[in-house]
Amino acid sequence: MKVYKDVGKLSNEELDALILSKIKSKRKEVLGASSIGEDTAMLDFGGDLIVLSSDPITGAAENLGALAIHISVNDVATKSADAVGVLLTLLLPVNTTSEDIETIMADAQKAADAVNMDIIGGHTEITDTVSKPIMISTVVGRVSKDKVPDPSKVRIGDVVAMSKYAGLEGTAILTTDCADALKDIGEALLREGQALVDQLSVQAEGEVAADFSIRAMHDVTEGGVEGAIWEMAQALKVGMAIDKEAIPVLESTKAVAKKAEVDLYRLISSGSMLVVLAKDDFEAMEKKLHDRGILFTKIGEVTEGDRVVYKNSRGGEEEIAAPGPDALYGALVKLQ
Repeated sequence: MKVYKDVGKLSNEELDALILSKIKSKRKEVLGASSIGEDTAMLDFGGDLIVLSSDPITGAAENLGALAIHISVNDVATKSADAVGVLLTLLLPVNTTSEDIETIMADAQKAADAVNMDIIGGHTEITDTVSKPIMISTVVGRVSKDKVPDPSKVRIGDVVAMSKYAGLEGTAILTTDCADALKDIGEALLREGQALVDQLSVQAEGEVAADFSIRAMHDVTEGGVEGAIWEMAQALKVGMAIDKEAIPVLESTKAVAKKAEVDLYRLISSGSMLVVLAKDDFEAMEKKLHDRGILFTKIGEVTEGDRVVYKNSRGGEEEIAAPGPDALYGALVKLQ
């Protein structure tokens, strides 16, 4: 028996052995359930497909409501689904004030309004089993059957691309919650990082993707860009060759990662979408996203076999390992 002492998600091997392997599907309405590299479940009741996802926010003190909304909406956006409603479970420590609760819920409602989604229910509880607020969001979305990405069409040479920048959410959290410890990076970079809280949605990427030949999408959450690349390759059962230098990174993220002594490529990055698509569609999708003010960058391609590697211009390779605990947790220990 293993006793867990490190914070963060279970490793993929442990997740499979302890949880996923114990779950059996038997209903014909269930088209797909969550798995390694797959953060949504999909149901078919006739007509449009129903897409669901559930996630907690445990690593942030500020912007709790907005983060809880966006992380689950981002998951259903990986299926180009329209987020319809969300259930919110709010667990609060003893000595929480009514003002605290109002602030969290106002933050959540503002984020829900921004993605045109209703808060439809949930649960709120004061409990002595938590030391800080935790919010769990479960989003329900819908999508036409002909708009869902099709992993069966993945081909060697398909483009691996990502939207926005690496480490977005982690940078937003750290520059907000640990601003005093990060004052040495300068006021301008602190403001740049804090402003990223307004860029944590990938709903627009999901909407635009519905018009292209998408093989798969994965929002970049715990484990960062490298974790998302590894998980997507596993889910698609393909290899990937990635150009590390092509991955966009903001100066604020570089500064935060250096100060906290963590790997920015392993830093949680809600707000960035990893996309595998037909190479002939990349330029058109890049233009559509550019027209919406969203950076979309080719960072690699699908390869034969199952190796997931960085490749450089000199022909060298470096294996991209399976995701472990997110760099955010180590950064919080270092900076708080």
